[in-house]
Amino acid sequence: MAEFKIIRETRSDLTVVEVVGDVAQGEIGKFLASLKLDDPTSKAIFDFRHANLSALEKKHIKSNVNQLKRFSRPEVRAALVFSNPVDFSIGRAITKAISKEGYLADIKGFYNFYLAKDWLLF
Repeated sequence: MAEFKIIRETRSDLTVVEVVGDVAQGEIGKFLASLKLDDPTSKAIFDFRHANLSALEKKHIKSNVNQLKRFSRPEVRAALVFSNPVDFSIGRAITKAISKEGYLADIKGFYNFYLAKDWLLF
């Protein structure tokens, strides 16, 4: 079971979601459903460096992409950060599915947390 930790940096208008552990089917969907839209930031990092996404199936990725759509706005940028090629390829599947869905947000995958943060903030 994975742990999801939210860190909000109000000054930089950034939310960091750190995911740790083995991510089971449906866990990301449950987490996304629990998020509130009352005061969203325009920048987000989903940090999967300490997570294992290998159990995710294509149908669950598609479902997660559909859930993310409610956060999509033209001013939103999000970075997905991974530590290994397997998880990075899952991230590429996510970003491809997002681009096919016509999201307004700009979303990219990274291996380096600090490069992702620089891309978002500068």
